[in-house]
Amino acid sequence: MQEQADHKLPKYAIIKQELIAAIQSGTLPPGAELPSESDLIRLYKVSRVTARRAIDELYHQGYIEKMQGKRTCVKQVTRQQELTSISSYTEEILRHGMTPSRDVLTAGLRICTKEEAEQLRLPKADPVFHLERIYYADESPLCYTTATLPYRRFPDIDTFDFKENSLYKILESHYHVKITATSLKLKAVSAYDTLAGYLKVARDTPLLHSLGLTFGICDNSEIPIELFTNYYLTSQFEYVLTQTR
Repeated sequence: MQEQADHKLPKYAIIKQELIAAIQSGTLPPGAELPSESDLIRLYKVSRVTARRAIDELYHQGYIEKMQGKRTCVKQVTRQQELTSISSYTEEILRHGMTPSRDVLTAGLRICTKEEAEQLRLPKADPVFHLERIYYADESPLCYTTATLPYRRFPDIDTFDFKENSLYKILESHYHVKITATSLKLKAVSAYDTLAGYLKVARDTPLLHSLGLTFGICDNSEIPIELFTNYYLTSQFEYVLTQTR
């Protein structure tokens, strides 16, 4: 009966079902490359349009991911990360038993923008420290992030090596700041060309974008201390927000 039912399905759906079965059984484990469109055309005797649709369906249903410079691969098992507490990227990665590392793209001083002055409560044309990094978990890209901090609050912060050091650890241990809260905006976006290159994924890969403002206690007052943006890959982590009523 199942065989008869399968024959009534479109060919792309039959291919999709068989690939899902292979993924769920472990025949195609996480990270394994899927058969190429040419392989599917030859194996199932279908058109390129049909083979491509089967792959696209798997992609949109979250079974596979498209990696830059590679074939399409089975999606890695994701780890859940709660959004109810503040933690550094390093702490997140270590909590999941993975090894963190960083690349620093830019790090230096510049004059604040109008938005930065408003958000960080700075005088016009005040200097800020701007940091741009890529974080890795077990050598795989996890997120692209920028951080902007008021230089008047953190003098000489530009002398630290942020390839080797966690930003939050430096703020807490060297500047004795108690990080208290984060105001966060989240939305789904697609990777554009430069960002796709940084994260080593295909263009238009879905990402989780966050824009945030971090607060901390400085000189016995709670003030904004960091304006940041993040672009997270969702292939390794899923982000969970717990709400109560």
